[in-house]
Amino acid sequence: MESKNILVTTDFSEVSFAALDYAAKMQGNQITILSIVQTGEVPPDLLKQMPDPTAVQEYREGVLKQTKDKLESIAKKHFPDMNVRSEVIIGTEDPAEEICKYANDNAIDTIVMTGQGRNALGNFFIGSTVQKVLRMTKHPVLIVPKNS
Repeated sequence: MESKNILVTTDFSEVSFAALDYAAKMQGNQITILSIVQTGEVPPDLLKQMPDPTAVQEYREGVLKQTKDKLESIAKKHFPDMNVRSEVIIGTEDPAEEICKYANDNAIDTIVMTGQGRNALGNFFIGSTVQKVLRMTKHPVLIVPKNS
């Protein structure tokens, strides 16, 4: 399978690394590793009551930097001889929506994800985020089995 722009998602679980391993074998010009950080919103009234309201922003910036550093470390490990972009998105929405929006906004040809299958009843074969991405995107999605 040949794609020019490949998007690989990770939540840093061991299961999600199967998608990285698979993407490393694909022929592509550009690989982007994407992680979505859900930070939530602090209500404005609560911010006013905090002794140092900037602490929330500083904490978020620290989490983003740690996540970006971790992605870059993973990129070096899984894609040692390739030019790989590492992207961290602050997600306030559903992760599937963020993945689809990123793919649309960045001319992604293929999305590579790992099927988690955490809930035996609701998500027998693949995780709910993967199911939502499949329903929402116009891009091809390659689902790598968690035991690949």
